[in-house]
Amino acid sequence: MSDPETRLPPQADIQPPVPSAENVRAPYSPAAPDDAPRGRRRLLILLAASLGAFVIVASIGLLLVVLINPVLRGRLASLTAGQIGPPPDSPNKFVALPDGPVAITDDFSQLSNRWERSQTRINGGAYELTLELPHFDSYGLYLGVADVRDFDMAVDVLPVSGDLTSEFGIRFRQAAPDDHLLFSISPSGYFRLARVRDETYTSLVPWTPDPRIRRGLGVSNRLRVVAEGASIRAFINGEQVLEYTDELQQAGQLTLGLVTFEQGDLTVRFDNIEGAVAPIVDAPRDEWVELREDFSDPERARWSVGGATIAQEAYEVFVGGEVVSWQQPLPVGASQVEGNFVLEVEATMVEGEGGGGGYGLMFGDDAAFNFFALIVFPEGGYMLYRNGADGGLIIPPVPAPAVRTGLNATNRIKLEVRDRRLAISINDEVLAELEFTDGVSLKGRAGLVIQGADTSEVRARFDNFRLEELP
Repeated sequence: MSDPETRLPPQADIQPPVPSAENVRAPYSPAAPDDAPRGRRRLLILLAASLGAFVIVASIGLLLVVLINPVLRGRLASLTAGQIGPPPDSPNKFVALPDGPVAITDDFSQLSNRWERSQTRINGGAYELTLELPHFDSYGLYLGVADVRDFDMAVDVLPVSGDLTSEFGIRFRQAAPDDHLLFSISPSGYFRLARVRDETYTSLVPWTPDPRIRRGLGVSNRLRVVAEGASIRAFINGEQVLEYTDELQQAGQLTLGLVTFEQGDLTVRFDNIEGAVAPIVDAPRDEWVELREDFSDPERARWSVGGATIAQEAYEVFVGGEVVSWQQPLPVGASQVEGNFVLEVEATMVEGEGGGGGYGLMFGDDAAFNFFALIVFPEGGYMLYRNGADGGLIIPPVPAPAVRTGLNATNRIKLEVRDRRLAISINDEVLAELEFTDGVSLKGRAGLVIQGADTSEVRARFDNFRLEELP
């Protein structure tokens, strides 16, 4: 899904013509000779002004028709796309953070860029990704195989809205949200292969113009990536455009990605996926798992659904299926706490009661899918677990009378860490106190988390967020 997860003229002076004898076919008006030219001048000026007004109104009407019609808007964009240069090499996503202890509060009463706003849905028989923020990125996750190194995948990509210097494509070998490869195109007619690592975008194959790319909005291109060991080959509309040797060869998530630069509100539709993926590293080709998806059946599609936006003066996050998704205050890394801290929020589940879905807080995130998560269940309980290679349940699901149950019930969730002791409170009642050994790190990024269940959608609203480092 789009959130980090695992598993948008002045009037001319017109002189009337003087009729000649041969073109006079009727007597002049009985007006005085001196008044006749002046009267006709006024008439011509009136006609010219009327014609000018008509042209302006017609132009405005035509512009409105183009703006509300995505097909016409796309054709207009395609006419200008060839005159636009390549996108930048990197979004301004990784910025210097302020010095001093972390102190972040937010009541979500105003729209801001402090929180990611992106959505991933299956809509009208296609996989649709939307990214509202400028200078950011987002992705949708393939759920079939957890760690993918080798694969062969082709997909149709069609930008619906957004800037012509945005980019989108196949994002793969993703070991962390900001550690991956991306083969992408822009609607202005360029392609590249990029690596994101150590908070840096690097163009392994720089932005390259290619006439085989169909330019503009509302037009489709077919992308394909074949990754086998160190070999990476990429294709556009059936023709190979690059080959690259990847010395890292890391396994990771297979996703579809978006990147924005100066402008946000980018929406891209992905469809007609074909190919195969190796279920384990070095699996022979005849054991690869088929990749085929036309998104005609949302319940069958093995791609993540979810997202987040600010609505009704709250931060609304949703997820579909058995996926854990989280959100942290921006800019990236702004929520990194090193020692004692308090983390709290008011949370309300508005959709998805039952089946194991829940919402809560996350902390200790090392930016590589390792973190702690406190999940509150609308049925009246909670649990604490650690995600990652060394993860597992710390507090298994347990009933808690302090939890207000059902949909639309708001719970105040609070975590406080002091000297390696963690206190868990819900609605001002301390439910558990834990002490961790020196070998377990509680420092890292912190934020909000939501957990999906089976195929149903889970949606929660968060308000009055507070993260503060303590002395």
